[in-house]
Amino acid sequence: MPLNVFTFYNGFNQHAKGYPYLKRYGRLINQLALFQIAIQNNGTLYGHPSQGIIDEAHAMGTKVLLTVSNLTQQGRFSTPLLGRLLRDQDFANLVWQNIRNLLVQYQFDGVNLDLEKAAPEDRPLYSQFIQLWSLLFQKANYLVTIDVPAKSSPDPLDTWKGSFDYQVIGQAVDEVIVMTYEEHWPGGPPGAVASLPWVTDMLNYAIATIPRQKIYMGIPIYGYDWSERGGAVVVSYPRAIELALRYGAPLQWDARQHSTYFRYETKGVHHTVYFEDPRSLKEKLDLALSKGIRGVALWEMNLSYPLAWEVLQTYASRSKI
Repeated sequence: MPLNVFTFYNGFNQHAKGYPYLKRYGRLINQLALFQIAIQNNGTLYGHPSQGIIDEAHAMGTKVLLTVSNLTQQGRFSTPLLGRLLRDQDFANLVWQNIRNLLVQYQFDGVNLDLEKAAPEDRPLYSQFIQLWSLLFQKANYLVTIDVPAKSSPDPLDTWKGSFDYQVIGQAVDEVIVMTYEEHWPGGPPGAVASLPWVTDMLNYAIATIPRQKIYMGIPIYGYDWSERGGAVVVSYPRAIELALRYGAPLQWDARQHSTYFRYETKGVHHTVYFEDPRSLKEKLDLALSKGIRGVALWEMNLSYPLAWEVLQTYASRSKI
């Protein structure tokens, strides 16, 4: 079976970098999630979507979801805010109503819950909360999707992943986006953002605990440029190729991680770049296809490049449209 395509659109209007790709390839996309509306401490929502972008997507036959998160304006997931959401029923009701009002106002098809970093001890409360909200949104005829960190075991004590009970959550929601990326990240050593062996392990656990037909496997279309001084910055595929050409760095294939990388030096500082390219993308799409899951979720459209979409269209369920 071909793969359904879920994409995150990081922005609310036509000014985002991903917009030209939405215009050109939008008919390949089954579901478009506008990222992100943030829950505020007073229960209001931060961010205003554009009706135009929603109407354009609908005209292409694409469902549009509203991503709702507990991200602060500093870009961090708020554990205290999520803790209050789980415990204060009046607060949770206010937030739910505010979300529903936006869904109605802008004619969204559903919601994408990106509620991360609940305290591990709140695992039962988090599960109950997702069950309740899923039921409420579904009764209001909205599709409910959720983003979950990738993991290969229950890991109930992990500070980031522990609160996510795959089995309970997978039964409650309509679709689960497993974030199979960030295996290597700016806070650690260089490596593939999502090596094929690692993604396979994460996906196997998801399939063992969540109905296969609900699973979207996250696919990154980016990489990182690590400095030997520490830290890393995000690089798109075009940016990575530009850097390699500028510094005359040969592209190499990491056969163990199934990822392209190169090294270069500037101003006396050594850099290592691992990034996703059409080859690694195809391997991940083959994996998703072989597992019989619902589809793949791309993070994110602002990092798009034409070759990625050309590869994707041979796998997409809407490729003949």
